[in-house]
Amino acid sequence: MPAKRSLTLALALLLVAAIPVRATGFPAITVVDEIRPGPDGSNALWTSGRLGDHLYFNADDGATGYELWRTNGTVTTRLRDINSGPASAEPYGFTALGDWLYFTANDGTTGHELWRTNGTITNQVFDIYSGAEGSFPNNLTAFGDWLYFTGSNAANGQELWRTNGSSTEIVEDINGIGSFGSDPSGFSALGEWLYFSADDGSNGYELWRTNGTSTNLVFDINPIGDSSPNYFAALGEWLYFSAGDGASGFELWRTNGTSTARVSAVSYPSELTTFGNYVYFRADDGTTGYELWRTNGTTTARVADINPSGADSSNPSGFTPFGDWLYFTAVDSTFGFELWRTNGNSTARVADINQGVEDSAPRGFTALGDYLYFAADDGTGVPKFWRVSSQGLIESAVLSGTNSFIGCLCENPIIALDGRLFSILSTSETGSEFAYLDEPTFGLPGTNRDGSVWSTALVLLAALTAVAGVGLRMRGVRHS
Repeated sequence: MPAKRSLTLALALLLVAAIPVRATGFPAITVVDEIRPGPDGSNALWTSGRLGDHLYFNADDGATGYELWRTNGTVTTRLRDINSGPASAEPYGFTALGDWLYFTANDGTTGHELWRTNGTITNQVFDIYSGAEGSFPNNLTAFGDWLYFTGSNAANGQELWRTNGSSTEIVEDINGIGSFGSDPSGFSALGEWLYFSADDGSNGYELWRTNGTSTNLVFDINPIGDSSPNYFAALGEWLYFSAGDGASGFELWRTNGTSTARVSAVSYPSELTTFGNYVYFRADDGTTGYELWRTNGTTTARVADINPSGADSSNPSGFTPFGDWLYFTAVDSTFGFELWRTNGNSTARVADINQGVEDSAPRGFTALGDYLYFAADDGTGVPKFWRVSSQGLIESAVLSGTNSFIGCLCENPIIALDGRLFSILSTSETGSEFAYLDEPTFGLPGTNRDGSVWSTALVLLAALTAVAGVGLRMRGVRHS
């Protein structure tokens, strides 16, 4: 063989070796039973947040109560016994801002107040409600250089606050009538403003916004009572939400801060989720029950009548974008609550995990690498660990232990941290402890993306083999 061809083939083989291999099969699950060894369990991860390469959470080691812990899957440590002794600090609401993770905790002296940690230092940010009462900071939301939240004190009641870690201040006493409070909620960012629902004592619960300097009522949607705006979702220059004007019931609205108007007359829109160029949601048109809808502000239409039995609802929920599809849970006239997906043009059930009319009730949808992970019941009566590929292929994990099941009835039953996935795994041997798996496809380039590292490698390989006189046929990946 000529030297030139030998050299070219050698380079090609080296390039092939450099292309990452994608592992197949459900990754192994590792149970971490070191916080509270034995069958009682630490009940970790019921509330959690991430900062850097660590996952922070509360857990009970059996001696110090529910306190602040962190893990990267390799090392798990308690950062501080905030409420010293066997009493619990009950940290929750973990939200990152800059190099710090903020949360609410009770030190046993000042009540539930705002705290923060950077993994080395853990301290109280500010005692908003002096004494043992506690301000109960809630709705922690990072916006710009500040963390916004609701907090209560004796003078103002539940109002809008913010902190940057150095300065903590009330943003606005929206309901200025003593300690009644405006009870802000639903914080959602659009442009340079943070929108939310609040009651100023005169107009009821209406749509407000703040940029930290100016705080104002956006629009009094229901002039005779509460419009109670909620389920916010941003699309382009507009913020979409559900609200009631007092005459037409709860319907779909939107605002850009200057103009606020009703988008559609469908009733009780909820679970608004931005996907592609549309906001998807669940709503009832009065004829087909609660079904899947979408809007781009100009056109609002039902995507599919999943349960076409008259006014029976499919009640879609848990909308989660993954690749070119929006995944969710829904019920039709034949099967129970199962896994569905849509791309706006095609809507179909992905799998009947719990065969027949019974529910598998998929939940905790979390994307990692080439898969969407979730918990679902295949008929055993307890949730198992499942995943679906972008092609719609389903597979489940084999869980170790006796009477084992995955997840919890909590805000985030499955949590992704870089290429690692965490969840609660309960067994008779360990109780409820956290477990993790490593997803081999995390961070690897897709094979069907032009210009990716993967596709570039294939192009170079094709060129090299062509020089060597060897043909290489490349075939695009088809999606269902």
